[in-house]
Amino acid sequence: MQTTVTLQQFFLLIFVHFFKMLQQADINLLKLINLHRVTFLDPFFIFITDVATIITYSVPIILLMYAYAKHRFVLQRKSWLVLITLTLNSAIVDLLKKLVHRPRPFVTYSYIHNLVPVSSFSFPSGHTAEVSMLAISLSLLFPGPKWGIALAWLWAVLIGYSRMYLGVHYPGDVIGSFIISTIDAFIFIKVMINLGFLQKKRERLKR
Repeated sequence: MQTTVTLQQFFLLIFVHFFKMLQQADINLLKLINLHRVTFLDPFFIFITDVATIITYSVPIILLMYAYAKHRFVLQRKSWLVLITLTLNSAIVDLLKKLVHRPRPFVTYSYIHNLVPVSSFSFPSGHTAEVSMLAISLSLLFPGPKWGIALAWLWAVLIGYSRMYLGVHYPGDVIGSFIISTIDAFIFIKVMINLGFLQKKRERLKR
């Protein structure tokens, strides 16, 4: 019995040590990005982070408007799928923020420069989750044109970096958001496609 307890304590110590190492790596990378930033770029990163949500949700809405104007059923459904997936992913991320309760980096470390006002918790990054979900969804549903996918990923990288640059998220928050968004996108889009969401009703009935 004593051996079992000792082993449990040993593995607990390893876990705690590993967690501390991750936290230290997180703050070290954030310090490198936030404290050594090129300050004349501050207005640029503040601007793109402010318009991130508007631009991200505008993409599927514009696609929807175009699809309905041109009476293109599959494009309509794909656009709806991107919009619904974005909304669902945002709800999951908001829930995780409340469950994890991770303080913002500038709250825990006073030397981190906070350049924009925020009120919620840190993990995961909501902005990064939105732009990541957009890029992943477009990649899965619209394999071409390649330049459009490239722009979506460039937008995702810029926004993810901006959240660290502005001192409101750890690198772990950004990476975690990308992982969560990837899982959500693959599961939700695969389920909806398997349910025949991209097919007209008569086509589904033939299956």
